[in-house]
Amino acid sequence: METIKIKINNKIYNVLAARSEDEREQGLQNVVEMDNDEGCLFFHPEVEDVDYWMKDTYIPLDLIFIDADKEVISVKQGKPESEDLISEKDVKYVLELNKDSGVEAGDILEIDGEDDFSEDEIELEPNKMYIIGSDGNPQAELQGGERIFSRKSTRVILRKARKAFETKADVDYRALGRYVFNELTAQSERKPQYVESKV
Repeated sequence: METIKIKINNKIYNVLAARSEDEREQGLQNVVEMDNDEGCLFFHPEVEDVDYWMKDTYIPLDLIFIDADKEVISVKQGKPESEDLISEKDVKYVLELNKDSGVEAGDILEIDGEDDFSEDEIELEPNKMYIIGSDGNPQAELQGGERIFSRKSTRVILRKARKAFETKADVDYRALGRYVFNELTAQSERKPQYVESKV
């Protein structure tokens, strides 16, 4: 299996890419230890209901189920060598990381080369707020008090909006609305952050 870079929960991982049926069957079987920045990403050819187990897998894992929009549906724990099935519906990707990875439902998976994901972050001055343009560069500096989405959230909203516009499907409009509502709720629950004006 090839190794690729991914980013999730603001952390970069080098993971094995299990794309074929044989690679998905192999996964992390017979692996006896793994660094905390390693794992395995399973690519399913289409969205489907999946069942995973831990047979011949010797390390405790987080099994992270992800939908077609690369949003985490759920995180479930896998016990070493257990043959109990771990199931989830409407899955496109499954990410296996060491147990207690910190990944949570709602986190977004970014795959190097697919989502304009790069290890190189833009150098921005700390303690300032910026509006980021479509090219990824700052377009304006904010004075504080404005309500905006993060760069990651904006990418997800645009992707979900584009999909809903193209398909005209109720399920895609609901997914967009649910994500925006969840982001607004999260913002409302965060403590206010202000940038001091130097004027």
